[in-house]
Amino acid sequence: MDVVALCRKKRECLFKDSLLLTKYPGFFKEHFMKYPVLYISLSECKGASFGTFIRALCDTFASAIKKWLVEIELTNADISIRAKYPLDELRRKLLTYQNASDLPANQMVGYTDLAQSLFQALSAFVAQQFGQYLLLIDEYDIPFISIHLAKWSDEDKGAALDVMKTLFQKILKDNDNLRKGLLFGVFEIPLTEMGSGANNIKDIRMIPAEESDIQGSILTAAHPHSGCGMDALTDSFWFNAHEVEQMLDNSTKWCTRIAKHKIFILQTIKKWYNGYYIGRFRGKYNPWSVSSFIEALCGLLSQTTSDEEADIATITKSAARAYWVTTGTTGLIEAQIDRHRPQFIHLAKRLLCDYEATKSKADGSSPDKTSLEPSPPPVPLVSTRLNLINFDSELFSEPGLLTLCLYAGYLTRRLSTSVCIPNHEVYQVWLQLFARAVLGTELADNSTNNARGALLSELWKNKTDLLCTLATSSHGVLSNHNNYLENDYANHFANTIMAVSRFGMLTHPKQRTVEISHVVATRENHAGNGRCDYAMRLFSSKNRPNQFGVVIEFKLIENSRREDTAYHKERAEEGLRQIGIKNYDACLVGCLERMDVGMAIGNSAVYAVSRLFRRPNAHSAWEEVDSLF
Repeated sequence: MDVVALCRKKRECLFKDSLLLTKYPGFFKEHFMKYPVLYISLSECKGASFGTFIRALCDTFASAIKKWLVEIELTNADISIRAKYPLDELRRKLLTYQNASDLPANQMVGYTDLAQSLFQALSAFVAQQFGQYLLLIDEYDIPFISIHLAKWSDEDKGAALDVMKTLFQKILKDNDNLRKGLLFGVFEIPLTEMGSGANNIKDIRMIPAEESDIQGSILTAAHPHSGCGMDALTDSFWFNAHEVEQMLDNSTKWCTRIAKHKIFILQTIKKWYNGYYIGRFRGKYNPWSVSSFIEALCGLLSQTTSDEEADIATITKSAARAYWVTTGTTGLIEAQIDRHRPQFIHLAKRLLCDYEATKSKADGSSPDKTSLEPSPPPVPLVSTRLNLINFDSELFSEPGLLTLCLYAGYLTRRLSTSVCIPNHEVYQVWLQLFARAVLGTELADNSTNNARGALLSELWKNKTDLLCTLATSSHGVLSNHNNYLENDYANHFANTIMAVSRFGMLTHPKQRTVEISHVVATRENHAGNGRCDYAMRLFSSKNRPNQFGVVIEFKLIENSRREDTAYHKERAEEGLRQIGIKNYDACLVGCLERMDVGMAIGNSAVYAVSRLFRRPNAHSAWEEVDSLF
């Protein structure tokens, strides 16, 4: 059997039992392996300046050319007479770029048409040698995102966008060598600009918006399709449960221990990478993450010899981590955080609480009475068609941000009218974004690196340094401090505690796993109503849940007194006395350990004083202690 026939047989196996092959064998036979394929990934098309952006763009097409030239040399291909001149021209264009690639970035702006020339030379050669080709462009949105986020001048941004528009027009619209092109990316393409180089694109959706919208986009996008109506094509994207199980079964050929613990491993995969709603298909798995997880698991298991169930569980949990989300960037979402921090905090809080409540219900556990707050209703998003976000607008658009996250894969549909976090992998991203919004970038990064129970351990020792740091981590949340009251700080503090608890800073240090800390907000934001500003129940020093209570009373530091440290101490002590006088600790029924905190807080100023108490049982009087250790 020759190489071509062997390759054909191997690739044909990929379509075994597919709807395309079974329902349209004639179409399959007519087009299968009939066209060469050009693959271009624009994932690296970004730069610190316009010049470095042009260099990266040229690098992308130069790399594609080099691969074709290497393939020709390795296979000793017979070059047709018609293709010899285009091949020579292709080599000349590549040499031109290689001579220019070492130029300083500011001189590269004079080569804005070089990327287009490189592609046209490659296109001409492939067409003359093989005929019309298929073009696959991956990560097509990355250049546009990088241009939008770049800190360039408006002139450079406009020039870069013009380069991309012209490039896409030459690659797609004005390309006679092209049989069919396919762009992979995130955003819908508005087909409104008559001069667009991509105004003849058909948009194949994988995300259900309006029913008629899905049917129309799929049925007009391609024929034949693998199904009908709302099921068209959507069965072909991502992995289903059967495919994941089949992959796991196949991996037992290299790692036999997987078979013995298959059920636990499948449960872990489902928790971390399942949950996507594609068309009418629920429970789709992220293919990149599942494949990476199985590969990592096999690698870890091959390095160990023990077959104890506890060891397998530990290894499986070690292999379960974020894979797909680390291949991209959340830059566009972070830009919205910087512009609309309070609104994003509110939205992220709802999504996180919704995910945790849904997860608890799916795990079969009873409703958690100790959660930070009651679970909110599902986050609504009825239509995505009119919700494309305007990045230049100063107004916050929740539907626009939800649509962005939906198309980027950071959310999925729950119903046709609401969205949710799909799985634990994406949940980790939302934790980071929430912490970034509440704590700021630097403190959020540090919060994930703190030792388990870092804040809780400090509180047991009657230390408030870390608590004060967290309390003042407003970073723009409270941008105008002149008119803020104690309850505004209490509300922000509640969000802060929620963020760090999710990273395990309030988890007992002896707990082996951390998902979300056991935090009970007994009171929150009730200043002026005869209640403390904030109280919560945590793990006691003896590792007993809900037996260590923390009561915090905020006192405002006016802007005119923020340099007066003696006044700060006086206000903090006033708050501490108020806790005792008004018996705010009465809400901590059943607690055996307690910490009272008086905190004076204002614009860039904070001071805290505290007292620790312990009692042998819930009916005994409190006794003050220096430490709970």
